[in-house]
Amino acid sequence: MKLLIPVLALTLFTVSCSTMTVSYRHDETEDFSRFLTYAWMPKSTVSGNIAIDEPTVDRRVKRSVEEQLHFKGFRKTDAAEADFLIGYQVAADTHLSANDVATNYDFNLNATDPELIGSEEGISSADTFSYIRSYEQGTLVLNVADAKSKELVWWSSAQAEIHAGDSAEVRKKRINKAVARMLKDFPPK
Repeated sequence: MKLLIPVLALTLFTVSCSTMTVSYRHDETEDFSRFLTYAWMPKSTVSGNIAIDEPTVDRRVKRSVEEQLHFKGFRKTDAAEADFLIGYQVAADTHLSANDVATNYDFNLNATDPELIGSEEGISSADTFSYIRSYEQGTLVLNVADAKSKELVWWSSAQAEIHAGDSAEVRKKRINKAVARMLKDFPPK
């Protein structure tokens, strides 16, 4: 039982860290209803990270974005005819996480106050250990600009923990999930 608690805590921590954070902003004065067609912005410079710069990442991101935009009724066209331009950037950074994990809880069975049971006051002793974990965090950013003015009118980012050893299928699913969540509220109403 003493081993089960730290293993369970570590498992829950790992699962919670694999969540994806998505945010977006837009120009509230922009009339997005006039956007019907799109084209890709020229690819930005390479990041220097081999895993991110590989051509399959570019194809996966573009394919996923195009599927979502098609589903929403947008049509891909040449840049000269497009109502808006869409582009993306990807990045990966190493992060550190410091955590304390309890290895043993000796609950005070004499605690009668329900507010104290399971709280720090209801625990007569607790052993903890600390650990530092290093992980890679990937970021995908989508940008939408008015094709005529070239002004940025919408922006979204997704961040999640990434693993270099993940299979191509896992990476594809992660990109699809990120893009779907990023474009969920595009165009803003």
